[in-house]
Parts: sequence; C-alpha cells; structure tokens
Amino acid sequence: MHEGPHTSPSDPLSTSPSLSASPSLSPSSEPPEAPEAPEAPGAVEAVEGERRATWFELFCDLVFVAAVGQITRRISAEPTLGSVAAAAALFVPLWWTWVLYAVRANRADRDVTSHRLLTMAGLVAVCGLAVFVGGVGHSDSADTGFALSYLGARLGVALLYALEARRDRRLVPLLRSFATGSALSALFWAGGALFAPAGAVRYGIWAGGMAVDLAIPLLSGSRIARAPHHSEHLRERFGLFTIIVLGESVLGFTNGLVQARTAGSAMVTGAAAFALCACLWWSYFSASGTRPGAHAELADSPRLLNTYVLGHLPVQLGLAVAGGAVGTAVLGSGSRLTTALALCVLGGVALFLVSTAAVRVAFTGVGDPVVRLRLVTALLIAALVPAAGRAPVWAMLAGPALLLALSVAAEAPSHRRRVAEAG
Repeated sequence: MHEGPHTSPSDPLSTSPSLSASPSLSPSSEPPEAPEAPEAPGAVEAVEGERRATWFELFCDLVFVAAVGQITRRISAEPTLGSVAAAAALFVPLWWTWVLYAVRANRADRDVTSHRLLTMAGLVAVCGLAVFVGGVGHSDSADTGFALSYLGARLGVALLYALEARRDRRLVPLLRSFATGSALSALFWAGGALFAPAGAVRYGIWAGGMAVDLAIPLLSGSRIARAPHHSEHLRERFGLFTIIVLGESVLGFTNGLVQARTAGSAMVTGAAAFALCACLWWSYFSASGTRPGAHAELADSPRLLNTYVLGHLPVQLGLAVAGGAVGTAVLGSGSRLTTALALCVLGGVALFLVSTAAVRVAFTGVGDPVVRLRLVTALLIAALVPAAGRAPVWAMLAGPALLLALSVAAEAPSHRRRVAEAG
C-alpha cells in the first residue's frame, strides 16, 4: 500500500508537524499574499495535499491562547473539585468557539481581506470570552459579558459561512443548519444571561444551549458530507491547539518555580513537571498517523469526522485540567498534594489517555494494541491518587511521566508496523 490520500488510518489524534512542509503557507517562509480574486469551488480538493495553516490562522490562535490561559488560571488559583468543575464547564464553549473558526477555515477560507476582517471582528468577541471567563459565577456582569461574547463569536462564524456560500453553493445546506442551530442556542445563552437568576438555573440553561451547539454536527451529517474538507489541514489545526494547551502547562510550572524562588525541592518538582509535559506531547504526536495523507477518509465520513472533532474535547480538556494544576503542585512542592489537586493532575492525564484511546477505536477497532496500552496506563495513573497524602509532590508528577514514557515505548512497535504496512 502506498502512502497518500488513500492510506489506511493509523493514529487519528496525531497531527503532522508540518508547518514548514508547504513553502507557500509555512511560517518559515515569506507570508503568503491574499488575492481577492475568486477561485473555482473545486479548488479545495485540488490542493488537498498542500493545505497548511496560514499566518493569519496562527495569529487567530494567539487570541485563544489568552482565553485558554484564563481557564487554566482559574484551575491553578483554586484547585478544588467544585472550582475545577466550573472551569472545565467554561472550557467547553471556549473550545467549541475555536473549533467553529478552525473548521470554517478548513472548509471555506481563501485567506482574503474580507475573510480576515470578518474573522477579526469575531475575534473581538473571543477577547471578550478571555476577559469575562475569570469572573463567571462571581458577578452578573461577567456572566452576561461571557454569554454575549460567545454569541458574538458564533455570529462571526455564521457571517463567514454566508459570505463564502455566495460563491460555493455546497456550503448553503451547511449554512442553513448552522444558522438554525445557532438561533436556537442563542435563546438558551441570551435567555439564561438576561432573565435567569445567577446560579444553578442560569448555568443549567447554558448547558442546554451548549448541548444544542454540540448536537448540530451530529444532526447535519449529510450536509457536512457535501461540504469541502482538507483532512491534513484539520489534523494540523487540532495539533496546534493541543500545543496551545500544553503550553499552558509549561507556563504553569515555570511560574510555580518563579514563585517558589527556585528552592531545591521546587527544582526537582519542576523537572518532574517538565517530564510530564514532554511525555504528554510525545504520547499525542509520536504515532504513525503523523505521515501525510493518513486520514483522508475524514473528508468522506461524517461519522469519523464527528468522532475526531468531538473526541478532542475530552482530550484537550484533560490536558487543560492537568496543566492548570501542575503549576500549583510545583509551587507547593515542599508539602504534599491534596486529594483534589492529585485528582486534577492524575485525572486529567487519565482522561487524556482514555479519550485518545476512544477516538482511536473508531479508526482502528477495539483490537488495536495501542488502545489497550493507553487504557491500562490510564488505570495505573488513576491508581496513584491515594498516594497523594504520603508521596512527595515530585514523585506524584514523576510517576505518571514514567508510566507515559513506558506507554510510548511500548506503542512504538505497533506504530512502526503500521508505517511499514502503509509504505
């Protein structure tokens, strides 16, 4: 079997580290120009193998970096189960907003001035999410600002689809589904913010709106199938967002070291935290699916596309929760982890492993040895939680790092075998 657009699947969660693979769009080359001249609707398929993240997409990611940072700060500032649950819930609409912009660009982005201006307008609302997310649950004004910012960001995506649907009629059914679902979701979000009392009632209404948002792609399979896709670009974009979330982990433990004034115990704990972050990166990116063309079937199967996209929610949520808690763990390296903090770190890593395994099952089946390895590793890491009150902090971070490293090493033969079969 030859490697290329029709290669059989391997690791759906790995993404090609190929920002430099395309001279025209890679950050290592000159920034691409953005011609206003319209292209033929079929052009997206013609350049499937060369579609890469543009300079403008990378700029947009910077805005989401700020918003993700506010989520992880909520976790690190108060790593109790209730506070972390609230932060995790707020991560969902933020993550979904990023998905909407990333998938929209994947389907219909000519990187022209009109698209850039509309996207920038939507990113103003994303800035609002970053500003207000820290105060949600503490003040009515923050609640209202967060909800309206979310709706503003969604409106930006709808306008971008409407603009492109004028020239590519394949997007019209998708636009209708998105607009209908967005209007229904807006009733929940705006109604909860403006009319419901603060507390469980308001947040329950918002949860209903979020459920509507996440259900839209599941109920629009045929419309999604008719829309253009760039599977390599989509995998690259999710990989880049994973890097964003992992970056917050690195920022967290380095800030913890600064505040701990580089005490000896903190330095050892910081080294263990870095090892944990590195092993999480390795686990996500080291699989054989990093080769180009590995998942062209994402463009043809709405089921696999939805599994891949929605499956990344628990993957990246687990990384965010663990990353937010790591900084607090490093700062308190002279004591012991509380049970809640241990659940954040170890539970976040376990959630990451279970979720990557679950997504992989959709592509490779339950018999895949990598799936079993990740599930076993997740169980072993979760089993470390009872040791939180007795083991030093560095050991509570080094333990999961070691188990992840062993898992990556054990997975390697399976990945090499798949590459050999595909080659």
